[in-house]
Amino acid sequence: ISAKESGEKSDFSISGDSGALKALGLSNDGGAKKIPGQDAKIRLNDAEFTNSTNVFNINGLTITALAETKGEKITLTTEQDTDGIYDMVKNFLKEYNTVINEMDKLYNAASAYGYDPLLTEEKDAMSDAEVEEYEKKIKDSLLRGDSNLSTVSSGLRGIMSDGITVNGKKMYLSDFGINTLGYFNAPENERNAYHIDGDADDSNTSGNADKLKSMISSSPDTVISFFTQLSQNLYSKMGDMSKSVDGYRSFGSFYDDKKMTSDYKSYTTKISEMEQKLNDYEDKWYSKFAKMESAM
Repeated sequence: ISAKESGEKSDFSISGDSGALKALGLSNDGGAKKIPGQDAKIRLNDAEFTNSTNVFNINGLTITALAETKGEKITLTTEQDTDGIYDMVKNFLKEYNTVINEMDKLYNAASAYGYDPLLTEEKDAMSDAEVEEYEKKIKDSLLRGDSNLSTVSSGLRGIMSDGITVNGKKMYLSDFGINTLGYFNAPENERNAYHIDGDADDSNTSGNADKLKSMISSSPDTVISFFTQLSQNLYSKMGDMSKSVDGYRSFGSFYDDKKMTSDYKSYTTKISEMEQKLNDYEDKWYSKFAKMESAM
């Protein structure tokens, strides 16, 4: 029998008929020994810390107490986690590249000119694979040259290329050895993606000097400050573009959904009116032909 959580607050007691507890082996004279729940305590730089578990998080440090020191002093040596900071920057750029490359792919998609939606009869004459390939051609081109997509993409690219002031100095991604490959060197739809010089996983830049790691080692606070602000700027930019415009848009300064809804309703009404006119026109001529047949 044990508590689900550790620590003094999770301590418990067992009470009941002494004979029953002994028979179940839950009494002291029945062979059971209860270990009272207690908090772990450590003293760091003459300050005492208490926790319900053996893991302490103090001033950014994670300390795990594995055994009692019995009064013996322990010296902790810390160093900056260079690899950890590097991996965070690398993963950040990886996620950004995935998004911006997909936007470029959708915006620059091949034209689907001539690919009109298939009629039922046309679908019946084609195999499922042929229909899927045909319709994929249309779907892939839906955002080709889309102005809304261009607005979002431009906003993100603008933030990434803007400088950020760190300790009074204007700095750019290039100062950390992070650049795009350039229009003529980058694959199609990857021209806005960023690459880290010296990245062993990137065949395009692995042979360059690793400026980012050098800066993390020499000035980690500068790197952390720059990329913290950069991520916040991206977040703020997306927040601004996602704000509604009262009376015109319910979401996104770049997305005219209310105008689209209004146009849709207007077109739906026009289509309905035209269909009614067509039905009236058909009824008119059906009536005339019926009278003609009767006369004949």
